[in-house]
Formats: sequence, structure tokens, C-alpha cells
Amino acid sequence: MRKSRFFQKNAYISVDFLEKKSELVRLEDADASNPFAITIDPENGKEPKQLSFEKPDIQDTNALLEELKAFAESIKNDTKPVVTIEDGYQAIQVANQILEQLSYSNSIFAA
Repeated sequence: MRKSRFFQKNAYISVDFLEKKSELVRLEDADASNPFAITIDPENGKEPKQLSFEKPDIQDTNALLEELKAFAESIKNDTKPVVTIEDGYQAIQVANQILEQLSYSNSIFAA
């Protein structure tokens, strides 16, 4: 999968893993200090809101390579690794839960 999009109550996040880009759109209380935000006035007695846009800088790194380097350093220096075996196990558990939910969702919609 190349892109992921996350929808939150007051935010939308788009991550492009191939191009190493991300965008963040937030719905916030109106703040005149941001001249680039789009202000929305609901005109129903509620406070105005604004949409703010961000394109965070993404560091050009290879996360797996960095993790392996840190692991090798922990062996060399006899220190605790940044990512422990417990962390790895929990990551696999979460991945399995996601796969189970996807399989369950697919079976519901296939029926």
C-alpha cells in the first residue's frame, strides 16, 4: 500500500509512503494569527472555526536499516535495544489483530 489516510474528528492526515510526503488538515478554533488558514463561520451562534494546513518535513531515512543499526550497537555495547523483543511481539500482535479485522470485514461485505 502506498498511501494511508486517517480521519479524526478534527483532523485529516494523508501519508504517501512512496513519495515520503504527508499532509495534515486540522479543524481548529479560529485564530487570526494564521493568515493561511481558511475560516469557516457556521452562522448558527457557534464559534468560527478554521482549517489549517501543514506539510511536515519528512526525514529521508530507512527505518528498518536504522532499527538494525541500533540493534547491532546494542549488542556491541551490551545495552538494551531501542526496540525490545517485547516491542516486536506487541507489533506482531497488533498486525495480527488488524489482519483478523480485515478478514472479518471482508467476510461481512462478501456475503
